[in-house]
Amino acid sequence: MFFMMKRILKRMNSPRKALFFIGALILICALFFVLGSAILAKIHPTKYIDSSESILEVRVPYIVNGEIDETVVEIPRGTKVQIEEAEDDQSSFRYEGTLITLDNTYLKDSLEECLSIENVYPRRLINLRDKKEGTLSEEVVKKGEKVRVVQVDPEDLDPETGEIAWYKVEKDGKDYWLNGKYVETSKDLATKTWSANISYSTYWDEYYGEGYSKDAFLSQVDYKPTKNHNYEENPMPDNCNAVHVSLEYLIKYKDYYLNLSQDTGINAYVVELKGDSGYVWYQSEVLKDYLKDPDEALQSVLCSLDELKDLIQEFQDAGYYMIGRIVTFKDVLFASQNTEESITDTSGQLIMHNGEYWPSAYSRKAWMYNVDIAKEIASTGINEIQFDYVRFPDGLVSKSDQLDLKNTYNESKASALQGFLQYASDELEPYEVYVAADVFAWPLAAQDDQDIGQFFLAMANSVDVICPMPYSDHFSAGALGIEDPSSAPGEVLARYTELAVKELSEIEDPPVYRSWIQAYGNLTPQQMKDQIQAIDNAGYSGYMIWYGFGDPDSLNTNKAGYIE
Repeated sequence: MFFMMKRILKRMNSPRKALFFIGALILICALFFVLGSAILAKIHPTKYIDSSESILEVRVPYIVNGEIDETVVEIPRGTKVQIEEAEDDQSSFRYEGTLITLDNTYLKDSLEECLSIENVYPRRLINLRDKKEGTLSEEVVKKGEKVRVVQVDPEDLDPETGEIAWYKVEKDGKDYWLNGKYVETSKDLATKTWSANISYSTYWDEYYGEGYSKDAFLSQVDYKPTKNHNYEENPMPDNCNAVHVSLEYLIKYKDYYLNLSQDTGINAYVVELKGDSGYVWYQSEVLKDYLKDPDEALQSVLCSLDELKDLIQEFQDAGYYMIGRIVTFKDVLFASQNTEESITDTSGQLIMHNGEYWPSAYSRKAWMYNVDIAKEIASTGINEIQFDYVRFPDGLVSKSDQLDLKNTYNESKASALQGFLQYASDELEPYEVYVAADVFAWPLAAQDDQDIGQFFLAMANSVDVICPMPYSDHFSAGALGIEDPSSAPGEVLARYTELAVKELSEIEDPPVYRSWIQAYGNLTPQQMKDQIQAIDNAGYSGYMIWYGFGDPDSLNTNKAGYIE
């Protein structure tokens, strides 16, 4: 063919004729290609997988040893497939090497048709947003509510999971954005329990009325399994052994902490970056958007954000996993500067509780304040954000008719805290930072929220890491079947961790379990080892040492017990 073309071109006595011949030849080839593609497309048309859920499960039969069996193939919504054989009611195609035959109702001609969803139904109360990925608006949609979808952008479809990140929806004549992670395409799916094994105590029914506990801990909470994060660029150690330390001490005694791994099993630090009362220990730019007087919270700043970033990097380079601790809803400064977002009496006066004013954990402004601080910290490259004091004040039940908790949406305390943690996890996901939450020991042991909102499984289903605090001196005589818990920290950890194993088995995709252990109170190195061994014996690994601010003199008293 090549030589024939060469001979033809040679016989042409002008360049113009040669160019004309080449152009005509290209045109003919293009015509044949288009016609061939059209014929091929007609014979093997392209279709897109349509499914009411993010993943379409297809059962494919096969024969093994003369018996018919089947395998389940999972195909994400919107997947592009090439039809090999089409009939009036069904068609066949190959997906990842497997021949699939599907009813034609699951096959659409365009991706847009697969995203033509009329309504969605939330699995829990959700705040809508005025802009995609914008701040939370005051408008909400409730669990099981029918919400009309205005639009789904193809760019919001994850081709690997079939999940839709955002829906543009209409509520009361106005368009909003709704996070697709917490909605279903049918009311039945939105209102189902998702986990039928959730155990809870009805103790608080005595105070708030029959059925309160079921509504608070089950009906209002979302237990649909969520896949825990696994960031390739931010691997979490299998055995994360941490010490809590203040930012002041981490800077002042940096060499001590950099070398602690040489003679202990410590490979991580929990660094307090926003502390009790609401003080922020680095130069934050976020505070001005939420506080009338941000300088009040920054009066004891220890470093700039860039200096914090360098400090974290230095410890990471030395092999440490770095966790930033944020004291969340125990915040006198935010409360005193945002009375309308805080717990007050019925006349609007702030309530002093155990010497503190408290923001309400129902407050979306308080949510956004703490999460924006977390995002600022995450920008330093820190590995994990840990939220502490994710709770309401304790002991409010006796004053409940005298208080205004700012419960705008009539939520249970447990639902509000889960909502905060889900919001925090969503906002921090782009930073590829893990999210952890501290929880008091008693909610798990009592199987309720102790009226502070900390229902263990509701929180656990919303974070990457759950961190209980089973300190032996927090248990009264006889608790956990132990005569004197304060003198038996190892036995306390053994009994408590057994309870945690049982509880976490009730949800499908539990988070990493990483317990705090007590180091204060003249505990010996052997007692430290006993606590760590008890966690290990129950099948978990990793721990976090609490010894106040973690100064070297305190840690040295029992650091020989900080083992692998």
